[in-house]
Amino acid sequence: MSIIRENIPCWYELSFLTEEEALSLRISEEYLRKRPLILENNMMVIGMKQQLGFEKFDNSFYGDNFGFDESFINAGIKNGFIDLKAILPVVRKKEDRPCGYCNGTGKNELFADENCIICKGEGISYIYDWKEAFALSATFTLLFTYLYMTEKSIDSKSRNQLITVCTNTHKEAHGGSLYGEFSKAIVSWMKNIGCVESFLNSLKIVTTKAYGKMYGCKLDKVEIFDAYDFKMMMKNGRLIMDCPGNSCGINPSEDYWDEKEETGYKFSCHNVDSPMQQLTLLAGLAALHDMARKAGVGVF
Repeated sequence: MSIIRENIPCWYELSFLTEEEALSLRISEEYLRKRPLILENNMMVIGMKQQLGFEKFDNSFYGDNFGFDESFINAGIKNGFIDLKAILPVVRKKEDRPCGYCNGTGKNELFADENCIICKGEGISYIYDWKEAFALSATFTLLFTYLYMTEKSIDSKSRNQLITVCTNTHKEAHGGSLYGEFSKAIVSWMKNIGCVESFLNSLKIVTTKAYGKMYGCKLDKVEIFDAYDFKMMMKNGRLIMDCPGNSCGINPSEDYWDEKEETGYKFSCHNVDSPMQQLTLLAGLAALHDMARKAGVGVF
């Protein structure tokens, strides 16, 4: 079964909480009952703890926290769905010393009229603390792996699944990769959006905000990034969504560029190396899901 061609009852959904700068993953209680799984001694959990250095793993979907190193907060149960909330961590943190590249001037030594390429003109040194971001990414990877199988017999409270996601978490190139599927319903809605530019700008606001939180700034002055860092493009429902990196983003998979076929499609990624990039793109997908639900897509 695949949401690309079939209407399948919703068993989980992503949402972005703008004010809290957090991701929400809501999981059907009925799905959990039909697919009970003890994760505490799971080989995937054991392997991630060893490889990524996590201290603990909370196993219960009904406890105060879930996942590696308390990365998710249990926000309660609503309409038959358990709500797990993850506040985006700050990864890039200030150090109490000047930028070692420009010696605190904030200027590019080769081109005096340009800012330092490392500190972006601030003259401050930063350190990247990846611990919380890896814990959050790894917990998403574990959950998406558990949620991979569909369960067509569940009662979804009058809504269908719109997006599915799978992620990877490794400390290496492409270690933040993600891929998934868009349903026929959400693709049909994207094809018929009246003002595409406004729609894409709404997604860009979220990805910029998410990346800015983890980057350690509010990104009120987004000129510190190039225009293409948060590029958004869409034609006939085929979405390209980028974030800072080397052509880093998600796009339709190779076999799903046919715009004539009235189905959903698979998406994949390019050069998603870090948890910060992965979580930014997840925030964009969550915002897309929020907008579709608000428009009544997949609700009956």
